[in-house]
Amino acid sequence: MKPIERAAKLFADINELLISSGANTRRVERNVERISNALNYYCENFYSHAAIVLTVQDKATGEKETIVRTIPHHGVNFSAISDISILSWEATEKKLPIEEIEEQVATIKAKPHYNMYVMWFFVSLAGGSLAYIFGGDNHSNYLEFGISFLATLVGLAGRRILQLKKFNVFICWAWAAFVSVCVVNIFRLMVGEEYKNALAACVLWLIPGVPLINGFIDLLTGYIVAGIAKLSYAMVLIFMISIGFYLSLFIFGYELL
Repeated sequence: MKPIERAAKLFADINELLISSGANTRRVERNVERISNALNYYCENFYSHAAIVLTVQDKATGEKETIVRTIPHHGVNFSAISDISILSWEATEKKLPIEEIEEQVATIKAKPHYNMYVMWFFVSLAGGSLAYIFGGDNHSNYLEFGISFLATLVGLAGRRILQLKKFNVFICWAWAAFVSVCVVNIFRLMVGEEYKNALAACVLWLIPGVPLINGFIDLLTGYIVAGIAKLSYAMVLIFMISIGFYLSLFIFGYELL
């Protein structure tokens, strides 16, 4: 493999890792620019939601290499984003060789993601806490906290089942909202109370905050294509949440006041 091909592959790997971990486009470009400059290359990037196109040029010889890389998935891994940012500064300040940068990128990729069960617990705790906060000083808030906690936890498990079966991400979101709201509706029918705070809070864990924030940041920093794509993706996810929410209310005969 020629040196420029090796460098282009490295920059494509870094781009893919950052975008799939939830970094905004400006941050991705800054990190890649630092590392490419440290290795004496120019790197021009075009970003969309599903792919990147990058052209690498050797500053010394003028030789160019172009790579198109698809983005297989979009998730959230702020640890990886932070590690790559630290690496980019180290590469600039210490003039790290490409071998060491490749090794560190491979190490960052191999790091385990957040523990799923710990994440489920704290996401469910957040869902229950929101239901408690929505209720103010009402003494029944503890019950709504428990219902929202359970609804969020069951919704997370339901979404995970479909994800393991490789269902479309939008179907997973609609199903998760449906399952979470169904848990609240079951308690409503059993006890005979409305539990509106739990009903409102049980699907908030599904709101795609990272794509929404990154989409607005991308628009404000001039990455119009990437920004519109992320916002469109987030809007469809929100629409699917509303579909799952409505279907549960319709099936359980909930009358909106």
